[in-house]
Amino acid sequence: MDPSPRGPFRARRHGAALLCGALLLLAGAPGCGRRAAEKAARPESSESQSEWAWLQRAKADLDARRERLAAQPDPRLQKETQALSDELNRRLAAFLNADPPIQGEPLSKRQKDALRMKSDEEIHLARTWLEQGGDFQRAIDIYKEALVVDPDNPRLREELARAEGRRYMTHETFAQVQKGMEPDEVRRLLGAPNLNNVRNYPERGVTGWFYPRDAGGDAAAVWFHKEDGKTVVYLTDFDALHPPSAAPAPAPRSAA
Repeated sequence: MDPSPRGPFRARRHGAALLCGALLLLAGAPGCGRRAAEKAARPESSESQSEWAWLQRAKADLDARRERLAAQPDPRLQKETQALSDELNRRLAAFLNADPPIQGEPLSKRQKDALRMKSDEEIHLARTWLEQGGDFQRAIDIYKEALVVDPDNPRLREELARAEGRRYMTHETFAQVQKGMEPDEVRRLLGAPNLNNVRNYPERGVTGWFYPRDAGGDAAAVWFHKEDGKTVVYLTDFDALHPPSAAPAPAPRSAA
C-alpha cells in the first residue's frame, strides 16, 4: 500500500525544493541593490502581466473545484482538478523564479501576492497529507519549507503550530472514542491514522489503528471489527504499544 496521498504530490515536493533553492541563491547574491533599482526602472512585460492574470484565474477556478469535490466526490472532476493543480504550481514556481525576492529589498505587491498564492497551495498540500495519510511529519516538513520562502506568513505559522500540536495523541482526545463508532466518526475525532500505522488481522477479523503518543514509540490503538454488517469500534487501548517493541502487540480477539 502506498502511504502517500497521490503520485503527483511527490513530484511537486521536489519542485518546491527547487523553488526554495533558487530563491535563496538569488537572495544572497552580490549587487542586489543595484539589480533591484534597475529592475524597478524597467516596465513590467506584457508576458508577465498575462501570466499573472492566468495564475489568478486558475487559482480561483482551482479553489472552486476543490469546494465542489469536498461537497461531492467526482472521479472525473478530481482528475481534472489534479491536472490544473499541477499546471498552476509549475507555472507559479516559474513565475516566482523569474522575479524572485532580493535580500534587503522590500517585496513588491506582485511578489507578495505570488508568494501567498504559493503558500496557500503548500497549505492545501500539507492538509491533504494529513487528511488522506495522517502523515504529520510530512505536513510539518512542508510548512517549514514554505516558511523559508515566505517567513512572514501568519497562516503558515498557524498551520505549523496546529500540526505540531496534533502530532501526538493525548488521553483527553483519545477518550472521545466510544465502542460502536464507525471509522468515519473516529477519523473526525482523532484524525486519519498514518497509513503505515494501520494493521489488519484477517485471521482474527479485526483492524487496528495506531496513533503515536510521543516520539519514543508509545501508541494508542483503536480496534475495529464487523458487527451486524458494519465496521465498528469494539475496543480502545491508550497503552497499546510501548518501546522497545518494534511492532504492535498481538491483536486482541474480536468480541464477536
